[in-house]
Amino acid sequence: MWMFLNPLFFWAAAAAAIPLILHLVKRRRTVRMPFGTLRFIKAAHARSASRFRLENLLLWFLRTLIMLALAAAFAMPVLRGGAMDRFAGAVHRDVAIVLDVSYSMLYETGSGRVWDAARQAALSILRGLQKGDRVCVFLAGDSTTALIERPTADLEAAADLIRNQEPRLGSSRLDEAAVAAAGALKASSQGESELYVLTDGQALPWQGFSVGRAASTNVSGAGPWDPSRLDRRTASFVLLAGPAAPENTWPFDARLAPDLILTNTAATLTARLGHTGPARTPSLALFVDGVEVSRRSATVEADGGADVSFAVPELPAGVHPARLAVAGDLLPQDDEFHFLIRVRSQLPVLCVGSEQDAFFLMTALAPGRPRAASNRRVSSDQVAGTDLTAYSCVFLVNAMPLPGQAIVALEEYVRQGGVLAVFPGDGAAAADYEQWSVLPARPSGVVEVPRGNRSFPLRLLRANDPLFADFALPPGVTPTLAIYRRLNWGPFAGGAESVVAAGDDVPFLVSRKEGQGRVLMSAVSADRRWSNLPLTSFFVSLVHQIIRYGAGLEKTPPFLSTAPVLNVSEAIAGFKEGDRLESPSGLPVRVRPVRQGAVVRLQADNVVEPGVYQVTGSSGVRSAALALNMPRAESDLTPIDPGSLAERTGLKNLHVARDLEELRRGIDEARRGRPLTEALLWTALGLAVLEVLLSNRLSRGRGKPAQHIEVDASGRIGRTGN
Repeated sequence: MWMFLNPLFFWAAAAAAIPLILHLVKRRRTVRMPFGTLRFIKAAHARSASRFRLENLLLWFLRTLIMLALAAAFAMPVLRGGAMDRFAGAVHRDVAIVLDVSYSMLYETGSGRVWDAARQAALSILRGLQKGDRVCVFLAGDSTTALIERPTADLEAAADLIRNQEPRLGSSRLDEAAVAAAGALKASSQGESELYVLTDGQALPWQGFSVGRAASTNVSGAGPWDPSRLDRRTASFVLLAGPAAPENTWPFDARLAPDLILTNTAATLTARLGHTGPARTPSLALFVDGVEVSRRSATVEADGGADVSFAVPELPAGVHPARLAVAGDLLPQDDEFHFLIRVRSQLPVLCVGSEQDAFFLMTALAPGRPRAASNRRVSSDQVAGTDLTAYSCVFLVNAMPLPGQAIVALEEYVRQGGVLAVFPGDGAAAADYEQWSVLPARPSGVVEVPRGNRSFPLRLLRANDPLFADFALPPGVTPTLAIYRRLNWGPFAGGAESVVAAGDDVPFLVSRKEGQGRVLMSAVSADRRWSNLPLTSFFVSLVHQIIRYGAGLEKTPPFLSTAPVLNVSEAIAGFKEGDRLESPSGLPVRVRPVRQGAVVRLQADNVVEPGVYQVTGSSGVRSAALALNMPRAESDLTPIDPGSLAERTGLKNLHVARDLEELRRGIDEARRGRPLTEALLWTALGLAVLEVLLSNRLSRGRGKPAQHIEVDASGRIGRTGN
């Protein structure tokens, strides 16, 4: 409907009568001409009189329109739809505010943080509401939090809640929060509704609007984004409070080579940098045990990245906290990347079996040398009471059958990243393997090999398997075994495969990954009763390869991402109920047991502080155990194109602003209506130009009456056709 902000200017519309008065009082000028006969002139004048009147009427109409357009323009008309109560000012509205609380909102600008600008905009929106208006507020983080889930008229309480908010150290999903906000507005009974999305202008959180991914919000009524959730009359506003061209550099990965670091061993660290903005040459420093050990400069391409290599100094055995740090930029929250460097003095191995059964294996662990103190042998009934996490690898040599508690402990050891190698023997029957759930396959029995067919060449079926890294046979050499008996395999478990074959088709070494670890199972025993394997160089090489592989599978990853829930049993090897976990700021972290089927795991909630976490065990020793970093996807500040938001969201009635003043103008336009003053002024100008052109044409086109008379060859007088 039409509204006028200055209706008193309609009195100026009376000026539209001026052209009419001028036309009425205007007199025709009489032209006297000496002529013999006037009847022909009168006839010509009578024919053109009607044309003159029509032209004068058109000029009067144009001049009247000009006066009316000017009067209407100064009355400041606006156009908006809705009911008559809007004109009377009695309408109430429901407002939904979505606040981006990702850590990119902490970006520093010349006037302060982007978050401060967004929060100030939210408070400004509340101040612009009237008594009877209602508001609901949603925080867009990794999941949506309803600060006020249903619209409330207590605007001051809503303002207090917003003032007390700060960004989280995570990403945001604006689509989830918009879904929740749209649901709250749809249930509203107010006359009008408005949706506000206050963010920094980063492209990342808008991706959910286009792909329609499922929502994980904890607010009821969630689902994929659909613009039809909003009433078509709902006004939608987006504030992109961040800079149009942000810059940021962040470290996001650290890889050590080799994976297994021993004392007195040189290592290389490869760090990865991400970058948003024009090309730069940032400085990156490496800190170990809190001391800067190296600093490098790297050239990063525009909106690209770079790899930076550091030489890691020799370190004593133990766990060393380390971090990468870039020189301070405008988003300091992602300038550091934490990780752990584990250095081993030896590779401890646990062998389960009798002394006789384990003889060849224990000898292979240190051929030609006394047995290392780090290599330990235990009997089958001692497994349950042994701390398995202290060992790089566990070998079972003719150790079946095992007690149920020992089987549970070994399977948990595998799932946490351990490597279990199983060699069969005469002491185990097929039924003794039935209790296991991690074996690659359950043997169905033992096959006696005929004397004439006991020679089997060995072939690597998975030469690129990490198990065989740096493992190579001499050119032209094929290991050959004399096999007297072997396991007969049943069906393979899911994910299991044969990595070494004996002959053409007999699986000799079968592998299966389970959790973070791996189970290897041999078809022959580790003694001379089933084959001559223990007497070959292949046996020694294979045992050492398994040990190194097991040591390379870190029981605790060098770094993880912060998360609402952390499985401590998998993240920290050897962590037991009763151990104390401390955050980087020294605060205790609550760890609780959670039953998952038959297994009880330890879980920590709301582990969101980046840095190095310390563990204090029952012995009172405190050590670094875990390094956490914020998810780094949020560090990519590539901006969204404001012009694409309407198409991306599907919202037709969408206003996009870059600052608070522009947002206020958009709100004012949406609530008052679209001002038409400028359009009316341009219309008046166009009409004036048309009136001038028409007047000039008519003044040139009209001549004296005599100019419209012609005399033919016979002397007759008549009117011309013009």
